[in-house]
Amino acid sequence: MTNPKFKKIAVVANLKKDEVKPILKDIVAELLAEGFAVYVEPRMQPYLKSVSGLQIGISRECDLILSLGGDGTMLHVARQFADLEIPILGLKVGRLGFLTETIGADTIKKIKKGKYRIQDRMRITARIKERNKVVASFNALNDVVVHGAGFSRMIQIRTAVDDTFMREYRADGVIVSTPTGSTAYSLSAGGPLMAPIMEAMLVTPLNPHSMSVRPIVLDSSERLEIHVSGASKITLTVDGQEGSYLSQGQHIVVRKSSKVTRLVVPEGYDFFNLLREKL
Repeated sequence: MTNPKFKKIAVVANLKKDEVKPILKDIVAELLAEGFAVYVEPRMQPYLKSVSGLQIGISRECDLILSLGGDGTMLHVARQFADLEIPILGLKVGRLGFLTETIGADTIKKIKKGKYRIQDRMRITARIKERNKVVASFNALNDVVVHGAGFSRMIQIRTAVDDTFMREYRADGVIVSTPTGSTAYSLSAGGPLMAPIMEAMLVTPLNPHSMSVRPIVLDSSERLEIHVSGASKITLTVDGQEGSYLSQGQHIVVRKSSKVTRLVVPEGYDFFNLLREKL
C-alpha cells in the first residue's frame, strides 16, 4: 500500500439511485471548499447547476475517482476507467458492500489528510475467440460467468490450462473470479474466500452434476480456456453488468489483465475484520 496525496478529484455518481442525488451537491461543494480541483462527467451538470468552479470531463490528470453509489457502481467505474488506472474510492449509499465505504461526516477531511491507502487489485480479461480470432474482449474486477440461457440451462463445460486439458463436466455454468471477486457470486456458489491482494484466478462450477467437481485456484500467470456446448444460448456475463452471447464454435480465454484496479481503502483496513462484520 502507498500513502496517497490527492489534489484533483473526479466524482462519478450513480444517478439512477434516488438516494445519491440529494448528497451529490453537498459532496462536490465540500471538496471544492477543501481546495480540491473537482472533475465531473457532463451528464452530472444538471444536478450541479448552482456549483461553480467545476471541471467538466474526466481524464488521466485526475489522481482520484470518487465512486458514489454502491458496489455495483464501483465495478462499473472500475471497468469504465480501467485504462487510466486512477485510484478509486467507493462511497456507498444504501446496502452494505465489500468494495465501498460508508459516507461519514469526516470523509472529505480524511481524504485531505491522507487517511487512506491504495491497494492494487488484480483484474482479469475474458476474450471470446473463434479459432484464432478475437471476437470480443472484456475486463473484470470481480468475475466473469459462463452460463446457459433459456429453459435448458445445463451445459457441457471443457476447460484447459495453458493448453493442458483440466476437466470436463456438466453444470449450470462456471464462474472465474479474481481474489476481489471471491466474496461475490463465487462465494454464493460455494467457492473459497481469498485475500484480495493475492494474485490468482478462482474457477467455481455452478451447480455441477457431479459431486466430484470442486472449485480450483489457478496461478495468475496461467491461461484458462473454456469450451461450452449443450444449450441454445450461452452467455458470458462480466461483473454481473455486461456481456455477450456466444455463437457456435466460439470459446473463451481468461487470463490476468495487464491492468489493475487501484482501490483506495481506509487507513488500518483489515480484510478479515471486514469479513467478520459482513458475514
